[in-house]
Amino acid sequence: MSSTKNKTSFIVLLFIVASMLACNYRSYNQRYKTNPYPIAWDVYGYYLYLPATFIYQDPGLENNKWLDDIHQKYHPSPTVYQYTKGKGNKQVIIYNIGYSFVYAPGFFIAHYLAKSLGFAADGFSKPYQLSLVITAFIFTLIGLFMFRKIALHFFSDKITAMLLIAVIIGTNYFFQVTYNGTMPHNILFTLNCFIIWFTIKWYQEKKPIHIVLLALFLGLASICRPTELIWILLPLFWGVSDKKTGIEKINVLKKHVFQLSVFAILLFFIVCIQLFYLKYATGYFRAFNLHSERFSFFDPYTFQFLFSYKKGWLVYTPIMIFAIMGFYFLRKHYKTIWFPLFLFFAINLYVVSSWECWWYAASFSQRPMVETYCLMLFPMGALFTWILENKNRFLQYLFVVMVSACVALNIFQSWQFLNYIIDPERMTKEYYWKVFGKTSVDNDVRRYLSVDRNQTIFEEYNKYSTLYVMKPLFKQNFEKQLPHINQKYIVDTTAASGKQSFVLNHEQHYSPEFRMNYYSITNKSYLWIRASVNVYLTAPATECNSALVVAVESKGKSIKYLTREIKSLPIQSHTWTPIQLDFLTPEIRHRDDKIIVYYWNMENKPVLIDDLQVEAYEPKIDYK
Repeated sequence: MSSTKNKTSFIVLLFIVASMLACNYRSYNQRYKTNPYPIAWDVYGYYLYLPATFIYQDPGLENNKWLDDIHQKYHPSPTVYQYTKGKGNKQVIIYNIGYSFVYAPGFFIAHYLAKSLGFAADGFSKPYQLSLVITAFIFTLIGLFMFRKIALHFFSDKITAMLLIAVIIGTNYFFQVTYNGTMPHNILFTLNCFIIWFTIKWYQEKKPIHIVLLALFLGLASICRPTELIWILLPLFWGVSDKKTGIEKINVLKKHVFQLSVFAILLFFIVCIQLFYLKYATGYFRAFNLHSERFSFFDPYTFQFLFSYKKGWLVYTPIMIFAIMGFYFLRKHYKTIWFPLFLFFAINLYVVSSWECWWYAASFSQRPMVETYCLMLFPMGALFTWILENKNRFLQYLFVVMVSACVALNIFQSWQFLNYIIDPERMTKEYYWKVFGKTSVDNDVRRYLSVDRNQTIFEEYNKYSTLYVMKPLFKQNFEKQLPHINQKYIVDTTAASGKQSFVLNHEQHYSPEFRMNYYSITNKSYLWIRASVNVYLTAPATECNSALVVAVESKGKSIKYLTREIKSLPIQSHTWTPIQLDFLTPEIRHRDDKIIVYYWNMENKPVLIDDLQVEAYEPKIDYK
């Protein structure tokens, strides 16, 4: 529908675009003072395909020189985590290739202009950085106009204007676009708008162009993020609400087998772009997960994902409660579309809340839900329509107040997040209510945050008796014969205490280990583990390098691993020396996660150990 017939929503849209433009300018103007490079962190991984392929002719990242030069000059992240070991000399980018197609137009324009503007044509100088910001913002604008277009197809101009305010300004979409605009979520929001639109158009008109465009956008979204394939549920079940409409749907699809075949072939070939890259870089045709986290489908974190003060979606984006309520009214008044929309919402929520890092790092609210907001307009619009058509004026006024409060709260808490009043990762219930509505926070209040997992030194040890409960967990002095210890490596030539010790050599590189389930020790959110051992070197430390190791293992995979190596210590050979290591546990992911402690001889020269000991320090007060 034209803007002249729907002036209210069009004016609201223009206001939103102007607000986003102003916030984007302020965001990147500030960024240039502190971190002048938006191609950083995860975005660096999404973008890296372009310069690697088109500037350095090195899609396999085999030449470390240019990569090292880029890191030294532009500092995309403190550590290199965006790619890992591949086949042979190749390295594989852990992020999917799809976003590079979105970034590509701006990249090629910047590459064409860089030298003539006096900048290095290296893929990362200021024209490239700026082009990425502009490209992402243009893509965002397209998404906003598509959002309005879809809303007007089902709802009135007034309801569409309300949806624009509620969904775009009243949720973490606004923060994501204005302050993290180069991240993938608003890009996926736009792609998903097109998926919805061309689903609608194909079922209305059955034109081949619509099925082709549907395949292109669904395919592109899928090689941006594999879980986007869930969106296929929309075209698959669109119009199905019961058995009768299901049969009708099958008959419709039978009549258009050729178009469906084109759709399937196009989608397959687009998905193969990612698979071919994996084959090239790793030698395998499979889309395995290259991240340290995994999906935990049999132990999802759905409750925490929705309601946790740490990052709960409905805690920090409460307006979406109305969208969830709206599914009832969607079913009541829009029967032909409610089922695929609710089916997608339920399955997608289950999938994104099954990710082991369910709080999705340093983000405001739950950022993986942002790309679904183009779908949530339907149930929210159904609820808004019901409210406006209701004759109860008190209910209408109350609803307007509640929605306005949610929008205002989102804007204010976004500001709090930007000013580090809301912490990116350490929020707790106690701290949330201490800073609720506050424009500043003192250090005394910050003690209500959860433990800082970046600590490496147990600074509170000197007063642990008042803050912690010490639990002795393990002590092995090798004096008794135990069935799980090979007596061949028990020696009596020397010992730190008693008469016997354990020798590690070219045959035996690992000591007997301590292994215990985390929740057998505590139900608190964290522990300090103190491991200690006495070590005897039979040669200089450079020849006897070895280490005390503490780790947490989850589903057979180490999620945090810390060592204290001999070569880094002032230790003499042929004398017993005590070694100690303090270890703060990471976020525990599953009920069966385990703490492991052992000693590791990395060389072949003999190393003797004695009195391997493990203690746990459990906090008396635990904010979580």
